[in-house]
Amino acid sequence: MTIAVSGYGIAGLSAALAAANAGKDVTICSSAPNTAPAGGIQLAPNGWRALDQLGIRAAAMAQATRLSHIHVRDLDSGVTLTRLPLENHYASISRAALFSILQDTITTTARIAHHPASITQAVSHDNGIDMICDDGRSVTAAALIAADGVGGFGRRFVSGTSATPQTERVAMRIEIVADQLPALFSQATSNLWLGQGAHLVHYPIAGGTRINFAVTLSAQRSTSTWQTDLFGNNPVLACLANSAFSWTKTPLPAAGSPICWRRGRVVLAGDAAHIMPPHLAQGAGQALQDAASLYSALTASGSVHEALGIYARDRSTAVSRVVQKAEISGKVMAMGGAAGRLRNILINVAGPSFLQSWLADVWAGDPRIAN
Repeated sequence: MTIAVSGYGIAGLSAALAAANAGKDVTICSSAPNTAPAGGIQLAPNGWRALDQLGIRAAAMAQATRLSHIHVRDLDSGVTLTRLPLENHYASISRAALFSILQDTITTTARIAHHPASITQAVSHDNGIDMICDDGRSVTAAALIAADGVGGFGRRFVSGTSATPQTERVAMRIEIVADQLPALFSQATSNLWLGQGAHLVHYPIAGGTRINFAVTLSAQRSTSTWQTDLFGNNPVLACLANSAFSWTKTPLPAAGSPICWRRGRVVLAGDAAHIMPPHLAQGAGQALQDAASLYSALTASGSVHEALGIYARDRSTAVSRVVQKAEISGKVMAMGGAAGRLRNILINVAGPSFLQSWLADVWAGDPRIAN
């Protein structure tokens, strides 16, 4: 019997590809987006291993930008606090490029069908799940992999609630053509600037032709003058205060994961399963690991029902540790005043080895799929 997947983003397409690679027929029940996703993704070694298991690593590497270091700097003074060499494969790729690779792959995979409608109702029973879509059609499947986001049907069905944005902090994002910025922004490095209650991440994508920026700050500071307030006194970043640059403001959902990832024949994946704080560059990486873990579970067991249990148990345990570490990292990054200055001193004194050890288990990924 077919496995259904809800969600037509990176998490949903990855889950569909994983199930098909495991020898299952798949129906994606979701409408394709009208526009390609914007922004960039940093993928650590765990993300690249997951792409390898899905069979699309080579295609992704061809469009990725290998990053050699993470530079951590003080946002106010511009001083470099530490420089972390990226010895294992760590690279950036545009969301649009990764999405296109996944979409092209599933389009040419005979086992995957696409029903362009969203699931609105479902009844799970011992032998499968019956679903009704918003076009009135019904779909019956052996299981549903719900990767339809924080506010989607799947999270509500499994946990009884959907995530709501918090009001304390927001993300400001933009892609800027590299030619509009000083050449240093095109260097193949990831850059983290820690300020007083705010932080900035930027790195090149699309072969260095575009630079992806993401700023996290308090909602109170995200006024019409936030660019000047944050960048105006920094000689390197002052160019970002240009009013011609139009940033996208996004409320950040409270981080976390439902206690239960599974209800009957429905399991969660991607943002529906775990809201990853944007502090360790693990949002897409963890969604890809969900898919790789799903593949491993489906190939390890001849029973779809049993495979869902393996997947939900393994991934919920692994993800909870990553979410916790990302939350702690975010609180440290958000420090201001004396605490922020002390943070900078400690990072400077501890050097790259401290950050390497802090990130090692996150980047190593789920040991159950890191073969």
